[in-house]
Amino acid sequence: FIESYLSWKLPLGRYGLTPDHPFVEDYASCQMAILPEGFFDMADRGLVRFKRASAGWCFSENGVVLDDGTKVEADLVFLATGFEGKDKLREVLPKPFRDLVVGKSSMMSLYRGTVHPLIPNMAFVGFVESVSNLHTSELRCRWLSGLLEGRFELPSVKAMMGHVAGEADAMRRTTRFYRRHCISTYSIHDSDGMCADLGSATLRKANWIAELFAPYNNKDYKEQ
Repeated sequence: FIESYLSWKLPLGRYGLTPDHPFVEDYASCQMAILPEGFFDMADRGLVRFKRASAGWCFSENGVVLDDGTKVEADLVFLATGFEGKDKLREVLPKPFRDLVVGKSSMMSLYRGTVHPLIPNMAFVGFVESVSNLHTSELRCRWLSGLLEGRFELPSVKAMMGHVAGEADAMRRTTRFYRRHCISTYSIHDSDGMCADLGSATLRKANWIAELFAPYNNKDYKEQ
């Protein structure tokens, strides 16, 4: 239903932007984006143009030259290349720990999305994505603060690695893009775990009806 609505609402096919994979895989890998206001209106007027290119493109005096020789004049060029966060982490870690950045699942093994069971004295906040990165990062900061204050203790390394492996299996079953390490399909469960560690309530709504039927949002996790 969602895919049909988006195809009807947005001119994705007209601009060659229709994905070759289902919507649920984008949702499960946090590859959704908020569309800027008037974006496709500008595209319709020729103010925004979409071009796919391989490594053979280059800049020209007035824009870019694509790999097929097409010249595109442009005032501003956006390079949608992505980035490799794992490679950047390898550079800042001491050598004995660099090979631990990516585990057997091709993802970074982060318990509660924050600490690596085999890398001591280091935490990673903001590496794991969700549908609301600000909320997730803030809650992880509060969880990390509680850990440093001694409000709770970490499980054994074996238990933490087992927990992370279970999350990796859940992501692998949902999307082919699981290496992005996105928790959108179980973000409430992830937040519940951190709340439980901190000794906070895991049921954040005012009553059972809201708990069962109302959507969760960032305000539900304000400090009590």
